[in-house]
Amino acid sequence: MIMVSTKMNIAQLTTEITQGEGYVMLPDLLSRQETAAARDLILELARQEKQDNRLVVQENKERLYGLIYKGEVFAKLAQDELILSIIEAILGEDIVLGGFSAHILHPGAQRMGIHVDYPYWAMPAPFPKYPILEIQVIWLMEDFTADNGAPLFSPRTQNLATKPDIKQFEQTAEKITGTAGSAIISHGLCWHDTSENKSDRPRVSLLGNYTPQYVHPLENNLFDHQTTTIENSSPKLKKLLRHTWMSPDKPMYGMRFMQ
Repeated sequence: MIMVSTKMNIAQLTTEITQGEGYVMLPDLLSRQETAAARDLILELARQEKQDNRLVVQENKERLYGLIYKGEVFAKLAQDELILSIIEAILGEDIVLGGFSAHILHPGAQRMGIHVDYPYWAMPAPFPKYPILEIQVIWLMEDFTADNGAPLFSPRTQNLATKPDIKQFEQTAEKITGTAGSAIISHGLCWHDTSENKSDRPRVSLLGNYTPQYVHPLENNLFDHQTTTIENSSPKLKKLLRHTWMSPDKPMYGMRFMQ
C-alpha cells in the first residue's frame, strides 16, 4: 500500500488508486486529540440513538447516519481539501457526497463480507471500468491494528471490474493498519472487507462515499438535517450535499453537462 509522502503529487496518488493497488493511505490528517474527541462523540451519538431505537444494528456492528448535522468535525472531514482534490482529479469537479456514516465494530464483530462499493454492488457484473463511479474514504478514528477489525483489501482488483472471487480474495488480501486520524482512499471496484475485531474495545471508522453527480446517492443527505447547519455551510459542502441543486420550484436537479 502506498503511504503518502510530501514528494508525492496528486497525479501519482490518482494513478495508484485507479491503475495501481487501488488504495492509498494518507497518514495523520487529523490530530490525535481531534480524532479522540470525534470518536467519543460517535459512540455517545450511537448510545443515544440506540436508546431511541434509531441505530442500525447488525450483530456486533453499528451504523450511524446523518453525521454531517451532528458535529462540526464531521462536516470538516467530509470536505477535507487534500482528499477532495484527489477525488475530483479522478471523478471530476462535480462530485457529490453519496454517503457519510460511522461504522462501529464492537468486540467479537465478524467480517462484514467481501464486496465492492456502491453503486457497483447495485449493478450487474461485469462492471464498467470507465467512467469511474465511486471513490471511498475510510477515516481511522483510532489506530487500526492487526486484531481490531482493520479493513482487508485485495490489491489491483479494481482493474478486474468484476464481483469478488472469494478464493482469490483470501489469497491476496492485505490487512490495512494505520494510526488514528489517517484516511484510506480506495477505488469503489477494489475488493475489500472488514476483519474480525478480536480486541476488547469498539473499533470506530467514518465512511465517505463520493460519486459523480449523475449517480443516485447511497444515503439520504436530508436525513436528520439541520437547517442552520446548511445555512452556515461552505459552498463546497452545500454542493457535496446537493443542496445547491435543490429547489422547491423545479422538478429536476440542476446539473452541469460536459461541453
